[in-house]
Amino acid sequence: MNAKIIFNAPLAASTDPVTGNKTEYHSIEDFAKSCIDEQNLKVKPETYIHPELPEYNCEESTVFPFVNPQQLNEIIGYRVGGIAKKWDISQTPHKEIDSKKVSFLIGKEGILASIKNTTYMPYVLGTDSTELFAKLAKAGESVVFHSDIDVAYRIINNGMPETIFKMLVGEKTPVNNAHLFIQADDNLKNLSSNLIKRFFYKERERILKSLESDPIAQPQVEEMPADRKVENLDSWQAPVSLRNDTLIQSKPYPINELPEVLRNAILATAEYVQAPVAMAAQCVLASISFLAQGKVNAPKEVNREGMPSSLFFLTEGGSGGRKSSCQKLVELPIREHERQQNDEYNKKLDDWNATSKTIESKEFTQWVLDNPRPTDPTSIFSDITIETLIKFYIKGIVKNASLSSDEAGQFFDGHTMKGDTAKSALGALTKLFDDGYCQRNRASSDDNGTAYDVRLTFNLLGQRAVLAGALNDPILRGQGFLPRFILAAPESIAGQRTHTVEFRQKLKNSHNDPRLTKFWNRCRDILKDELPVLLKDSGEVPYFPVMQLSSEAELLELEFYNECEILQGSGKQFEFMQPFASRANELAKRLGAVLAYFENKSEIDVEVMQAACAIIRYSLSEWFRYSDIEVADESDSEKLLKYLLIKCKKGKTNRLQKTVAMKGAPLQIRKAKEFDPCLNELIEFNYVRLVTINRSTYIELNPALLK
Repeated sequence: MNAKIIFNAPLAASTDPVTGNKTEYHSIEDFAKSCIDEQNLKVKPETYIHPELPEYNCEESTVFPFVNPQQLNEIIGYRVGGIAKKWDISQTPHKEIDSKKVSFLIGKEGILASIKNTTYMPYVLGTDSTELFAKLAKAGESVVFHSDIDVAYRIINNGMPETIFKMLVGEKTPVNNAHLFIQADDNLKNLSSNLIKRFFYKERERILKSLESDPIAQPQVEEMPADRKVENLDSWQAPVSLRNDTLIQSKPYPINELPEVLRNAILATAEYVQAPVAMAAQCVLASISFLAQGKVNAPKEVNREGMPSSLFFLTEGGSGGRKSSCQKLVELPIREHERQQNDEYNKKLDDWNATSKTIESKEFTQWVLDNPRPTDPTSIFSDITIETLIKFYIKGIVKNASLSSDEAGQFFDGHTMKGDTAKSALGALTKLFDDGYCQRNRASSDDNGTAYDVRLTFNLLGQRAVLAGALNDPILRGQGFLPRFILAAPESIAGQRTHTVEFRQKLKNSHNDPRLTKFWNRCRDILKDELPVLLKDSGEVPYFPVMQLSSEAELLELEFYNECEILQGSGKQFEFMQPFASRANELAKRLGAVLAYFENKSEIDVEVMQAACAIIRYSLSEWFRYSDIEVADESDSEKLLKYLLIKCKKGKTNRLQKTVAMKGAPLQIRKAKEFDPCLNELIEFNYVRLVTINRSTYIELNPALLK
């Protein structure tokens, strides 16, 4: 978890050929976010980044990422290659007037690798084929390239924690570790991106079984000289504190994982409103959650009727952070629909009132029963109490609702969420979320009753000063209410929202932007459809059709479930966030159902599920950095580090054999299942690394610790 490195001199610059606006990028992260389609390893459209050919558009050029050899998930540069084109922008459409083959470096050269997060990966691949590297990287695999397959293995073995399984795939069989090698035949090369993960997952299981049946077979690494010199201090990254308060770094919202229509709508919203991408994304996803929750259910293993696809979203944004503007732009078709329905309602109400005045008093009661008063069709509320909302559900006034407010404080600081009423309100909200069910049973009340198959989406945005207290409220956290929310707390971009004449002109035509109109039109199509209702076999209770997982998506969902479960263990990232991590898999399936429905798919396929998991991972990381998480005075990882330092200083060495270290470690971490997670954390945060000497594994300390 490295902090963003900012360079004084720009790494790259892009000049808009129409406006002449120049954008400089002073960090690899900002460059990649703006210029690189990391999902497809391509340069984004309208990207003029060649350092010597600034008038040439490098769109669709291939991009290969370079990583730090000491930290394989840290991207330090990109190699860009392809055909750059020069256009005559005075013509409409623009006319190509020249093209050049280009190859250039942005940032630093390192190891060619695509490794995004060492925390979650079940395996890592090494390959000697650039063709395979590109294919696997685009499929989302963690892969390292070297022209020598044996060197590729040494790279992944030395650069990755022991707990991550290593495999090799390529053209030439390696000298060592042939049992870990998968030949790249035509069948593998022709596999779709959807099936690649399943293929390697099965290969991993096959290799593990073979290793279990042949205990002699062990991964082999070329021996290093016994007199190996201590690594130069400059080859190590600075250690990162093991304490949570130093790990609260915001991550980019994973919009590149989302389907094209949604991704473009988010980017357009963020551009026109000049709001953080994460804020725009939360508003877009909340809108489609509202649309989908009234149409389909998400899958649930123990219930063939599934579960509501409703989702709760919470977004932090400072005063003047453009929260309201984001909501208004995104919800445009929904608000239009609401206004149209309201006009029809007012007309019906006027007619009803006029007719009611003509009915004789003795016949009025029966007439009202036969001609009920028209109900208000409003379904998006910005300020409503939970009691009132439940009353609306029970009376049948509302079936499908959204509480969408840019003033979250109105909700969290309202009467309902304070004192004795909070627990009952939270209980009602969690029932609504879980089962689409609510009940009211109070003495001397005409509003008692039960409502089934009702739905609620939350889209709350608020300032940190308002949210901080609520988000750390033990009642809100303990009752499982907050863990049901997808959280985003993006950094403010205030001070960066300057306007140009060209931008103002573009802003005037924003409602004609195809990125927005495609999104809005899909929303309108959904709003036109009537609620599909199916019946149980008994014909008694209606339920929604269930958006099921494809077989490939099921495999990915299983992997994500296990990932979230493992990270709740002792000493792991989410040990003190178990309510949030244990809810993650359910939220991913709900979001998967919402995305699939919006995309007009018949099932939750692997691409949709991958996007959903990425969003929920992001939310978990936001909860982790945002919340005041209580930790022990000294973690097991810190205890292990202290022990290693004492032993190495006493022995006047910088390394200790791993088996020796495990035997002498603090009592509670002497078994592999406790020792390895602590060791992996020390590796991830640059305190130690593993090296192999004479076929034995050693723990080597960062020289900075021994100064």
